[in-house]
Amino acid sequence: MKPQLSQEQKLTWKMTQKLSQAIEILQYNGVELEEYLEKQVEENPLLEWKKGELPSSGSAYPVSGVPEKEQDLYAYIKDQLLDIPMEEHIKRAVVYGIDSLNEHGYFDVDVQEWGKEIQANQETIEQAIQIIQSLEPAGIGAWSLQESISLQLQRLGCDANVIDLVHNNLQLVAEQDVEAIAEIYGCTKDEAQDAMELIQGCHPRPGLQVAPVEQDYIVPDAYIYKKEGTWEVELSIYNQPTIVIDESLVHLSEKNQEAQAFIHEKYKHAEWLQMAIEQRKKNVLSIIEEIVNKQESFFESGPMQVHALRLREIADEVNLHVSTVSRAIRNKYIQTPHGIYPIKFFFQQGVKMRTGQEASSYAIKQLIKESIQLEDARKPHSDQALSVRLKDEFGIYLSRRTVAKYRKELCIPSSTERKKKG
Repeated sequence: MKPQLSQEQKLTWKMTQKLSQAIEILQYNGVELEEYLEKQVEENPLLEWKKGELPSSGSAYPVSGVPEKEQDLYAYIKDQLLDIPMEEHIKRAVVYGIDSLNEHGYFDVDVQEWGKEIQANQETIEQAIQIIQSLEPAGIGAWSLQESISLQLQRLGCDANVIDLVHNNLQLVAEQDVEAIAEIYGCTKDEAQDAMELIQGCHPRPGLQVAPVEQDYIVPDAYIYKKEGTWEVELSIYNQPTIVIDESLVHLSEKNQEAQAFIHEKYKHAEWLQMAIEQRKKNVLSIIEEIVNKQESFFESGPMQVHALRLREIADEVNLHVSTVSRAIRNKYIQTPHGIYPIKFFFQQGVKMRTGQEASSYAIKQLIKESIQLEDARKPHSDQALSVRLKDEFGIYLSRRTVAKYRKELCIPSSTERKKKG
């Protein structure tokens, strides 16, 4: 064995500034894109931009009334799984674990029940816990306050003494007993004070940091309407701007090298922006068109006919990465004959039915809601009874825990709280 120099060619992925900007542009909804372009025009004298024409199918004015909130804790966490490669049995355990978090971000299930529900061994559950605890917001996936704070501190790179202080002497932090902390850990009062402030800076309920997106009004990013028996997709005026480069300024600076270099840089950026906007328009349009194709029954008959649909299915059809599709639909809305819906609404989790088909989570929630509305107020259905009814009447197999989760998402109290006395 002798040391030697050798050349090796490798293909690597680098996040360039332009790539980062292109991803950012893709995530903008129509109104955010307009604000971004206004700023670009201010900074680049070669740029001009024009809004597209008003679609014939609808209005570009703000419209209210969205059936579901765009983002919640569970959707926010699950979106982060797109770029994490994992085997299917691990992913199943991770998704179950995320669904078992309460609104504060803490696990509301024990490990034994977790493994039993999805028929997974302890090693699989442990891997799932590690993955969930690595996601944002820091501190989720814990069973106690101490563990949650400890996870947050580990992200900050805190040393073992600070972690030990959380697990064994948290009461001293609550009492702000700097002297006792300094004595126990053999450090100065300033160091004890710094450790205490780090701990106090952690969020005791990390799940609450992800608040649902609530908007007073919605500007649709696209309009879906039927024309001569065919469903058509038209982007809003905000989503199809025309970028124009003022060529007259290009030759004004030929005698001044510094000015010429400036104009050349701005010209290249303007060309890139034209391309990025056009690519964004193409991607958003193709994704929405494919959603309409996959969810035609919704557009024909309404929300109860929405099917189970996964990002992967759309990504494969439009030849884009799953993460690209996820970014492209973020915070975007479409106007349909049945109202305005967030695009994410059309990506529903599926539950296996007796027929072998999948029912969407939205449709199941509506069945649960209707069952509760029709129940005897003196003998309300328990979550277990609702689970049995879904199986017997609709062929939908749903565990009691999942029924409880859906019921809570519908803001419906438990059977005990719904029961009327007398």
